[in-house]
Amino acid sequence: MSENIRVLIVDDLPETRENVRKLLQFESDIEVIGQAGTGEEAVQMAAEYKPDIILMDINMPGIDGIGASQKISEMVPTAQIIIMSVQSDSDYLRRAMLAGARDFLTKPFGGDELVTAIRRVYSKRPTISTAPVYPQQRGGAGPVEAYAPVPEGNVVAVFCPKGGTGCSTVAVNVAVGLARRNYRTVLVDGSLQFGDVAVMLNLKPVASIVDLVERDTEMDAELIQTVVQQYRGSLDVLLAPPRPEMADVVTEDKIQAVLEKLRQIYDFVVVDTTSSLDDKALAILDSADRIVLLVQQNLPTLKNVSRFFDLAESLDYDAQKVWLVVNRASNKYGISVEDISKTLKRPIFASIPDDEQVVNMAIDKGVPIITGGSRRQPVGVALANLADQVAKELTSEAVPEEKTAEADKKSGGLFGRLFGGGRVRAGG
Repeated sequence: MSENIRVLIVDDLPETRENVRKLLQFESDIEVIGQAGTGEEAVQMAAEYKPDIILMDINMPGIDGIGASQKISEMVPTAQIIIMSVQSDSDYLRRAMLAGARDFLTKPFGGDELVTAIRRVYSKRPTISTAPVYPQQRGGAGPVEAYAPVPEGNVVAVFCPKGGTGCSTVAVNVAVGLARRNYRTVLVDGSLQFGDVAVMLNLKPVASIVDLVERDTEMDAELIQTVVQQYRGSLDVLLAPPRPEMADVVTEDKIQAVLEKLRQIYDFVVVDTTSSLDDKALAILDSADRIVLLVQQNLPTLKNVSRFFDLAESLDYDAQKVWLVVNRASNKYGISVEDISKTLKRPIFASIPDDEQVVNMAIDKGVPIITGGSRRQPVGVALANLADQVAKELTSEAVPEEKTAEADKKSGGLFGRLFGGGRVRAGG
């Protein structure tokens, strides 16, 4: 790093402040510029010294760490806050993130953990810019030219109401395929508690969707670029929270706001979803222009997919909103692809052949099938063709579809949607 990371330590116990200072004293790139013993003092020193990082204790007399963090986030938005607390339950975590904290350390912590958190948060800090920044086409040599503002993009959700059907594999490969075709593409891990996208792309989780929703009033292209990670210079990736309890911070309203902002910046927003149809998953499906609905050649999956179609009809989803894709297709099963189409009374949008060995190898290596050595295998060709088909269908539409009114986006919960005073029309 070319400059020191300026750190302010805030804790009501002098010995704790001193212990933290000692953990940092031998780091050549980190400089402790001050110590505060109260929340009030922390606010004053943050305004005066404008530190890069504030290590904030959560329990203090007077203004506690949550209150001080809120004030500092408003007064000094460039200061990044890391909360320190002996409490690690999800309520403390949620309150800290909503107050503007970028990370959470549970006491006692070691020097390596502390330094790693400081450097991680510092590397993802927002920068000040006088002009809007748009995602860039990467990967070539020389300077990269920024894109001009793009028309509203498309949100594509990959979903199946039965777990273990390969949603993550399909979502990852479709997103990579779109990015390789020079579409500005972001892959969102919508499985908020137990997302697999980071593992499947061999990415180290540095920032996540939590870093966006906690700053929803500041959400713009520049902030988004500090949070997303890049895969091979062409695909942007918005990861799920690093810990399951942090998913509580991402409410259905906030995830819809993130998706709406992303569609203003990218050509394609591909969302890997969870199989549980809770309010957050429903918010993603509502926001999607298209749902890639996976089905397999077995009765449990077929039953759940049939029930989802009934639900989609009850929610007034347009029939064209849902694309039925048979995953792990094979002639060895008793239920054929044609049987699925006849049973569900729906056309098959695409079919991806079964190849467990290739898929598992790609997952274990953290390399998408369509970029690895198996890209010429039938499963790799089918996934690449699916990406092409998605792009062709959505970019060839002459007239943009009417978007749901802002008031209609408030789902009010699944049961409210189904049995309330009136139904909303959810995209399509």
